[in-house]
Amino acid sequence: MQQQTAYSEVEAEKNVENNRLLFNRFRTTRSFQKLSKPEKAAAFYITQAFVGLAYKYQLRSLRRYSAKSVKEVVLTLFPKKIAATNVFFTSVIPVMRRYFVFLGVQHKISNAETLVRALDSIKVGDLLTGHKDASKWDSHKRVGMKYLMGYTREVDPKRVRAYEEDYNMGVPLRFCFDFSVNRVPKNMIMLTESLREKFEQILYEKNK
Repeated sequence: MQQQTAYSEVEAEKNVENNRLLFNRFRTTRSFQKLSKPEKAAAFYITQAFVGLAYKYQLRSLRRYSAKSVKEVVLTLFPKKIAATNVFFTSVIPVMRRYFVFLGVQHKISNAETLVRALDSIKVGDLLTGHKDASKWDSHKRVGMKYLMGYTREVDPKRVRAYEEDYNMGVPLRFCFDFSVNRVPKNMIMLTESLREKFEQILYEKNK
C-alpha cells in the first residue's frame, strides 16, 4: 500500500465514515458488552477521535497503524488535542484494546496483537498525567477545557458544537463523561466539585 504524503479532507471523511460502520458492528459484540457503562458511553467517541488523530497528524489509516503510531496517538495526541474528563481518558485504553481485537477478527487489520501489546505497555497513570498537564495542551484544548469545566458562561450551543467538530474530533463537551450514563440534556455542560478543584489551579496557572 502506497503511503499517503498529503492530508486529504475527502480521505479523512472516508476514515470517519468507515469507523462509524465498523463501530456499529463492534457494539453488537460480546466484547463491547464487557466494557463498563462509562466505557460504553465514551467508546464511539474514543474510536472516532483515535481514527481522526491518526489520520490528521500521522496520515495513517487502519492498515497502517503500528505500535509506535498507536502509542503516539494515545500518549501524545489525545492529551494534547482532546478536551474531555478523566473518565474519558481512563476509558481510552480498554476501549481501543477491545476494538483492535475486533478489527483483527474482522480482518481489517493484520497486526492486532502488536497494537494490543502497544496499548498494554501504556500506564493509565501516564495518560492521565499527560491530560492533566496544561503545559501540553494546544490552544484549542485550552478553550475546550474552559467550556467543559464551566469557566465560560452562557456559551452558545452552536459555538460549542462547532468547536467539537472542528477541534475535538467530534468528542462532545455537552456533558462530562462521569455522568454520561444518565442522559443529561444535550445543551448542558456538567461539572463536579472534585473535577473543578482538580482543574481550577491548572487553568489559573496557565491563564493568569
